Amino acid sequence: MTRLDTLNLHDLYNEVADLARKNGVAERRGWDSLVEKVLLGHLNLAEFDEDQEIEAFKTKLQDQWDEYKRRGQVESMHAIDEDPRAPHE
Repeated sequence: MTRLDTLNLHDLYNEVADLARKNGVAERRGWDSLVEKVLLGHLNLAEFDEDQEIEAFKTKLQDQWDEYKRRGQVESMHAIDEDPRAPHE
């Protein structure tokens, strides 16, 4: 079993961001919900140590919404540049 101490904030961000892209998350509320689900999943799998601050991870990840949104817009523009004939919203 992977322990959270082998993960870091970057790994957790990537996990949440991947899920957000797959689920089409476009609002802060959806991002925050995914952050909670990911952290709860790790907690349920006993990947957190009892002395780790889960709330600190939650706050830091939720605060990365703007970063996700900015990166998502950049990725969308790259997709349009790659195939301008493909339908895009």
